[in-house]
Amino acid sequence: MLFNSWQFLILLAATFALYYAPWSRGRHGKAWQVSTALTASVVFYGWEDYRLIALLAVSCVGNSIATGRIIMHKVSGDEAMVRHWTRIAVIMNLGLLGVFKYLPFLAGQLPFLPGEWLKTLKQIPLPIGISFYTFHGISMIVDVARGEVTHEGDALVSRGGRFAKGVRDIGFYLLFFPQLVAGPIVKAKQFWPQIAAKRIDNIPWRQVIRALITGYFLKIFVADNLSEQTSSLTLNANNLITSSPLDLIPLLYGYSLQIFADFAGYSLIAIGLAAMFGYRFPINFNFPYLSTSITEFWRRWHMSLSAWLRDYLYIPLGGNRKGPGRTYVNLFLVMFLGGLWHGAEWKFAIWGCLHGLFLALERLSSRRSSTINHQPSTIFRSFVAWFFCFHAVTLLWLTFLMPDTHHIVAFFRGIFSGKTGFSGPPIFSLLFYGTAVVLYHAWGWLKEHREHFANHLLRSPLEPALHALMIFLILTNPGAPRGFIYFQF
Repeated sequence: MLFNSWQFLILLAATFALYYAPWSRGRHGKAWQVSTALTASVVFYGWEDYRLIALLAVSCVGNSIATGRIIMHKVSGDEAMVRHWTRIAVIMNLGLLGVFKYLPFLAGQLPFLPGEWLKTLKQIPLPIGISFYTFHGISMIVDVARGEVTHEGDALVSRGGRFAKGVRDIGFYLLFFPQLVAGPIVKAKQFWPQIAAKRIDNIPWRQVIRALITGYFLKIFVADNLSEQTSSLTLNANNLITSSPLDLIPLLYGYSLQIFADFAGYSLIAIGLAAMFGYRFPINFNFPYLSTSITEFWRRWHMSLSAWLRDYLYIPLGGNRKGPGRTYVNLFLVMFLGGLWHGAEWKFAIWGCLHGLFLALERLSSRRSSTINHQPSTIFRSFVAWFFCFHAVTLLWLTFLMPDTHHIVAFFRGIFSGKTGFSGPPIFSLLFYGTAVVLYHAWGWLKEHREHFANHLLRSPLEPALHALMIFLILTNPGAPRGFIYFQF
């Protein structure tokens, strides 16, 4: 079920009404609200294909049992059993991800595999959002094993009613519909302390309205309209070869703006929806196209994934604690695996490898510059750094847009074809819809560099006027409804 569908709006209205029903203020208010949101989450996830609920249930129950056992052994001081159950749970999560996401890809790399087996393996479906809810499960298991979630896990220590309530709360954390399919990746130590009875009069409505309007505007008006043009790049590789560079380049810029608007829009909607039900989600995007380095880009883009890769992969591998050479290897390896996390295809591996290479080179450059006289930053130097970073990121988005490496090669053949002429729609779409993303980042620059002026604008009538304009554009000029790009991951 899509956030930008009428079915979801009906489900949201019904869930909100039941969640804050008068009896939710009673002694069993928490149980009622958690159960209501949990039921809505199952409906949300299984709407398109109810069979996927079975896999979700396996993940939820398996993680709940493992978490209960880890906490029980943690309390008794049996660290050997804590490690044992942690390994079992992590293997279970990675096993589910491996079978449903990577087994068909790996099977295609084995030339000796019988054709019937290969056909069967390639027909294994890719459950929507499996990467996100398995990462949620792994982060919960590891946080509990590390002792970072203690008081909130007390309900899982004993059997019986307390254990059942703990399983329910774990299921709520894993399945809560705003973040179920595409994040943000919320850690258990961030979410569990928030599980409590909520009151409708405590809803931060200004934050909710701001997040929902901006999120739906970025998705429906910007991303969906840009998609109507950029999708033409994926249709026929021969068309790319015979196209003019003046047609292809605007579409590449358009996709760079589209993927930001699509995913940042989703994250803002998720944050706004969670706040409606009394829960705080971390910010997932912090104006990433203001970055002047790939390192800074990953501090601003999909911040919850960056934090997950740092805390559960980069640091356990040794981080930067084992010398410069190992640091470069760790950076490269983490980004390579991060690329494969996005999809079981070589194009995503290429994307991850190149980002890892840029991160390693930047780390090497920063080490060398620290040993010599550091030259002060200037506006020109900052602009050059921003220009390189934006275009490097934009070029690498081709791996997300194109269906395969053959289309990527065809795109570059068209770029260097030397053909002239152009058609209007790609450039018009880039200028008309892409300008919203540019203005959004201009606002981010003001917040970071002219904070007093930005706060003054927030207190002025400008914000409600912009919200009214965004609602008007959403209603009068929506793009054709499309799924969110990150749903495929």
